[in-house]
Amino acid sequence: MKNSLYLFISICLMQLFILINVTFLNGEYDGLMMWLCSGIFIYACAVFGLSRRDKNASN
Repeated sequence: MKNSLYLFISICLMQLFILINVTFLNGEYDGLMMWLCSGIFIYACAVFGLSRRDKNASN
């Protein structure tokens, strides 16, 4: 449950950053937002991978 919450929060953060960039900043920081979202995506992949590994280890 805890891992799925982290994944949900990371996806919400990505969408929020993109929305703020497009709406309020007129897309001026596209490169920065792309790096930020890529970092969040890599973090989410790590959380997903670790949760799958822990789940398989407990079986």
